[in-house]
Amino acid sequence: MIDDLWEKIEKVIDFLPPMPPVATELAAVLSSDDVDLGTISRIISRDPSMATNVLKIANSAAYGLASKITGIDQAIGMLGTNELASLCMCYGAARGLTPPPRTVTVDLDRFWRHSVATGVIARKIWGKLETGRGEQFYIAGLIHDVGCLVLDRLSHKVYAAILDLTRKENISVLEAERRILGASHDVAGGLLLEKWCLPEIFIECARCHHAPSAASEPYRVAVALVSLANMLARLTLHGFDNDMSGLIISETDAFRLLEKTYPQLAGFDIVKFVWDLEQADREIDEMERLHRSLT
Repeated sequence: MIDDLWEKIEKVIDFLPPMPPVATELAAVLSSDDVDLGTISRIISRDPSMATNVLKIANSAAYGLASKITGIDQAIGMLGTNELASLCMCYGAARGLTPPPRTVTVDLDRFWRHSVATGVIARKIWGKLETGRGEQFYIAGLIHDVGCLVLDRLSHKVYAAILDLTRKENISVLEAERRILGASHDVAGGLLLEKWCLPEIFIECARCHHAPSAASEPYRVAVALVSLANMLARLTLHGFDNDMSGLIISETDAFRLLEKTYPQLAGFDIVKFVWDLEQADREIDEMERLHRSLT
């Protein structure tokens, strides 16, 4: 146990660079029901670094463009809001969470792979339940585990021991964190996103994704969705924390909460859905590529 633990966690959070204003503004716009591309363009144009990254990705060879994209409006129209949501949060997270050179950390590639997979899966689950946009669920999934990086920055040696305990005793990372540190990444993540002034939906998903029933009522469905996506990401081998413990999806708090709002989940074929998620690997690869281009 680390003395004055929460005080030291708060100091780590205070030491991290703030989320760039452009990322905070975009997160708020993309989490609303009505997205105006003109508004998005104006926000991005105010940040030269973000604008440069949007144009760079729009012009990347992966998109096979016949001619160069030179304007932000054109780039946004081509990328779409799904990719833009990823750009927005990866841009902010890359600035805020990338460690100094030669800093020893957890496997960041594996961490972001899990984060991207959780976001992609959350958006796909939403698509099964509702029509319309799911970018806010992608963003929430992408940043739900940022508290792990906060705890790793607090003490990499201690956090490495936590992940080792998770593997050796086949327990959840949450249990291992509480056993060794007396703190957990969900609470640390909520504190960080509060510090970054992100919309409440993202704070709640970070803070409560291991206990959706604890979320405040307006955000409970969103938290349950991200919680379920987090578990499915692990089941489809996109895990991060060495947690190989088994679970029955239909008996989880997240699934039961969603089922109350969406009774059609009672007949949900989870096995088929998990199988179909294998087809999402290409989308996960593409989103991960977007992230790498910003880090």
